[in-house]
Amino acid sequence: MNNTILNYSLKRMMSGFCSTAAIACFVLGASDAFAQTSYTVTDLGVLSGKEESVPAAINGQGQVAGTSSAKTSGEAAFRYNPYNPVPMEDIGQSVISRGFGINNTGLVVGDSALNTASSAAFPVRHAALFTNGSVIDLGALKGQTFSRANGINGFNQVVGFSGPELDNPKGRAFFWSKSTGMVDVGTLGGAYAQAFAINDSGFITGNSQTASSATGGAAFHAFLGPSPLRAGAIGMRDLGTLDGSFSYGMSINANSHVVGYSTVNKVDSRVHAFWFDGNAMKDLGTLAPSSSNPLEDQSFALGVNSADQVVGYTYLPGPNANTDPAIQPGTSPVSQVAFVWSQGVMKDLNTLIGAAAEKYHLNSAMAINDNGQIVASALSKATGTGRAVLLKPISPLPSR
Repeated sequence: MNNTILNYSLKRMMSGFCSTAAIACFVLGASDAFAQTSYTVTDLGVLSGKEESVPAAINGQGQVAGTSSAKTSGEAAFRYNPYNPVPMEDIGQSVISRGFGINNTGLVVGDSALNTASSAAFPVRHAALFTNGSVIDLGALKGQTFSRANGINGFNQVVGFSGPELDNPKGRAFFWSKSTGMVDVGTLGGAYAQAFAINDSGFITGNSQTASSATGGAAFHAFLGPSPLRAGAIGMRDLGTLDGSFSYGMSINANSHVVGYSTVNKVDSRVHAFWFDGNAMKDLGTLAPSSSNPLEDQSFALGVNSADQVVGYTYLPGPNANTDPAIQPGTSPVSQVAFVWSQGVMKDLNTLIGAAAEKYHLNSAMAINDNGQIVASALSKATGTGRAVLLKPISPLPSR
């Protein structure tokens, strides 16, 4: 199988009865309301001494977790609290760190370098809980060296993965709580797994190598599974794929609906964003024209809220490879754009931010909360640097 397209994309870097008439009115109303939604844009800034920022998660209070970085001083986890006099706070205690998840009490998880004498250029990092001005080392699974925490729920239960190297997919998914410590949550029968999110009901999503690929191919499927603390736990559920061999579960909402991305055929490893509604995996499509090349015909879902509004990124034809910094390298220039999807409609967020589109290009929408607030990674057109931005919904679209 040709994995060029998949590998290229990954580097850039988830009921009832009613009449027919009632269904038509509901869908029309929802689509019309969604079409009118627009957003204000707030630049979250950078930490002192840093040059760029990338958001990863947002909670119900509009607090944001992410990472701010500079070439000379490395990465630092941050928490953005709009109610503080200085909203962006370095929570990594001046140690190399990253922030990936946040719960509604403002606790952040990610990873942090250990204070050891290991290589200064490549220090060992462990999953970390950032709380009350301190950094709690969550450890690593037995036999593994590195770990990173990706999600935390309202009960301070944490999920992530632990492996032999930083961000190495050949590791194991873990669950952590104060009572259990770090626990391996198993796989779909293969050797490896990663966990990315957990909801307040204790359901986890991520991806796992499947049993059929343990001795041959490289099939990884999105999974939905209970935490070790859930009574009557039944193990991981294989969510399958849209087609092909790969799918990745990136986010889960209060209804245990999962979003992520999956291959769509067995030929070229193209991936589309998906939404799993508890019964089946739905293809969310892309914004690419029907005549697009395979690099454009891709999308990745990274976040979902309780209303099943989905955010992520997709691609459009790049207008000018020499002047547009958002264009990606490849056989044909393509521009990565952040999207929001709701009720069957996908929108380029760059078209919904009014005059702010003159200052920022939204590359990827990372997460969305139940108030419809979105955090996105953006390119500042003035400086050419990456910025974390917060999008707040308003309606209708302001005039430009």
